[in-house]
Amino acid sequence: MPCKYNTLKERIGRDERLIGLWCSLTSATAVELLSTTRYDWFLLDMEHAPNSLGSIIEQLRVLDSSDISGFIRPPGNDPVTIKRLLDAGAKNLLFPYVETREQAQAIIRATRYAPDGIRGVSTAGRAAWYGQNPDYLANAAKELVIAIQIETTGALKALPNLLDLPEIDLLFFGPADLSADMGLLGQAEHPRVQAAILDGIRQVKAAGKMAGVLAPNLHIARQYYQAGARLIAVGSDLQSLYTAARHLLDAAHEQLA
Repeated sequence: MPCKYNTLKERIGRDERLIGLWCSLTSATAVELLSTTRYDWFLLDMEHAPNSLGSIIEQLRVLDSSDISGFIRPPGNDPVTIKRLLDAGAKNLLFPYVETREQAQAIIRATRYAPDGIRGVSTAGRAAWYGQNPDYLANAAKELVIAIQIETTGALKALPNLLDLPEIDLLFFGPADLSADMGLLGQAEHPRVQAAILDGIRQVKAAGKMAGVLAPNLHIARQYYQAGARLIAVGSDLQSLYTAARHLLDAAHEQLA
C-alpha cells in the first residue's frame, strides 16, 4: 500500500518531543540506512539541495516502509510545486520564507481542493494509491501537516497574525536566515538571534501550537526545548557523514603512527 497513514499529525497534536535530521544527500539509499535509527522525522530538502520530484518520491517510498516521518521542504511556495508534491504523497510540508498572513493563507489554499482552495484534482498519483483509495479526496487535507518557516524579523513581527490560522500546525524557526536578516550573517548562535527565537517559541507555545527549530548545537537545542520547542532538528546527513569520516581518519592516523 503506497503512502502510509500520517502519524506525525497526531504526534504533533499530542505535543510530543520529535527529534529530526536534515537530509540533503538526495539519496534513497542514505535515507534507507538512516531510517534504521530512531529519529522521529527526516527533512527532505528541495530548497538548498538538488532534490528532484523523482528523488523525493524514491525517498518517500523508503520512509513509508519505516517508522520515520518524512517532511518535505519545497524550493518555493508556488501552487504548482505544492500540487505536484501532494500528488506524489508528501503529507508533511515545511514552507520556506513566509513573512505575512496573506502568504500563509495562499499556501493553505494551495493544499486544499475547492471550494476551500485551488489544488488541482487528480487521483492518479501515489498519494491516492494510484486511484485505489476511494476516500482520498474527502480525507486528504485531514492528514496534512502544514509548517511554515519563521526566518526573518518581518516574520517574527507577523507571528500573532500567523498563529490564529487553524490550518497551520507548526512554526519552524530558521536561525541561519534569521541571523542574516538581523545583520548577523553566519552567526546563527549569536545571543541576539537566540533571544529572538526563544521569544518566538514562547509565543507559539502560548498560542497552543508546536514550535520547531534547527539546532545542531545540543546545548542551544536544550534551551529551545526548555522554552517549548518540540520538533527539533539536531543535525544533517551531510554533517553526520563528514564527522564520522573525519573521526575515523583521525583515529587511523593515531593508531597507525
